[in-house]
Amino acid sequence: MRKKRLLCGMLAAALCFSLAGCRARGTAEPEKVTLILKTPPIGLGNVPGVGDAEAYDLLTAAAERFRAQYTRYDVEFVISRYDYLDEQTQLADKYGTPESADLFFSGSWNVPLYAERGWLVPLDDLIDDELRADISESIWEQNTVGGKVYTMPFHQLQNTLMVNREMMTAAGLQDYIPPKDAVARWSVEDFDLICRALRDAFADENTFAFMMYAANSQGDSHIMTLLRAYGGTLYDRQGNFAVNTPQGVQALAWLREMDQEGITPRGAENLELRDCMNLFYNGQLAICVGNLTNLWEAENRGMDVFAANFPGPSGGYCTTSTNGLCVFDNGDEARIQAAKDFIRFLYTDEGSMKYTLGTLPVNRSIIERYQDEIWMLRAYGGNMAHTVDNVRSNLNWQGVRDVFYTQIRALLTGEQSPEETAAAIDESCNAALARGRAGTG
Repeated sequence: MRKKRLLCGMLAAALCFSLAGCRARGTAEPEKVTLILKTPPIGLGNVPGVGDAEAYDLLTAAAERFRAQYTRYDVEFVISRYDYLDEQTQLADKYGTPESADLFFSGSWNVPLYAERGWLVPLDDLIDDELRADISESIWEQNTVGGKVYTMPFHQLQNTLMVNREMMTAAGLQDYIPPKDAVARWSVEDFDLICRALRDAFADENTFAFMMYAANSQGDSHIMTLLRAYGGTLYDRQGNFAVNTPQGVQALAWLREMDQEGITPRGAENLELRDCMNLFYNGQLAICVGNLTNLWEAENRGMDVFAANFPGPSGGYCTTSTNGLCVFDNGDEARIQAAKDFIRFLYTDEGSMKYTLGTLPVNRSIIERYQDEIWMLRAYGGNMAHTVDNVRSNLNWQGVRDVFYTQIRALLTGEQSPEETAAAIDESCNAALARGRAGTG
């Protein structure tokens, strides 16, 4: 009997140890990882079901959903905003310190510089064939440095022109108004005719046909797009500025001519893009640069507007700027892996992808899914073939911006001829690019 009780006791103890071991293995907690996310106040427009939102709102909501289903690590997110002007202190200066960002939501022109310094993690391993095919190759190219993707594009702003339909009608220009919910595509000849007809139709001397500005670097890439109007490519095959060509000089002469003929606002050299936007919203400007969000804002103000490409051959041009997530290489494999897993999660999470609908999605599948519900989404999605890239992931782009607008200002004031301006743009902008390539910019 004693042997039987002893055997039962041993079996019970063994069972107890076995259960304890299983419980220990089953409740082993994943490694704790803290991810620091930083973002400037990038607006995402009016998101369906959310309202006006910023990148911060997207990241906060997505982080909560990600944590709820993620098992590889126990992730804690620290998410913060920084002002655009504080990028140096918040990102670059903190790299390699305990306060360094693991991820940042970016539209930064400094990404190529960070990649060149070896600060960023390539993200190509997150891009499967399905995702690659779902996003335009031109967008991938914008986010590629040295053959590797360093920014996962999340949403885009496609910049076209926005046009006051009532002003066009009053000037007898109905034939140049596109069908409902379409993008107009005008040649330079058509554009000139339109601008002159608008100018002649205005009774108010403080109302103008087309935007122009050169007070600072704000919106400088839109002026670069205008320099392509006569077929110029802006760059040569080596990636240097090449405005000093017959087409480039002709485009500069065209800008000067519009200024002299009163098509653009008086004293445009002292205006900035924001001033032109305000003139447009106040009904004092017929044509101004804009994107999908600007069109929606105009509609909400009670304006009747439509979109048009920048004038040029073969349907004209639009530009696209993208924002997305980058990963800093902080030397911690667990943090890098968790950061990558978070990025990949965004593209599989419907709640996160809806945040692209306040601007313009980069994913074709999202555009196709919602194009019948959101005004102009189909039109802008179908306009991507006309996209040109003026920035080209160049190093020291800020250096280019610092000098480009000064040459346009000199053109508008008459200090420089179109020929002199073309030569000055090439010289000053290429010097800035050279400093960037040499690591001194």
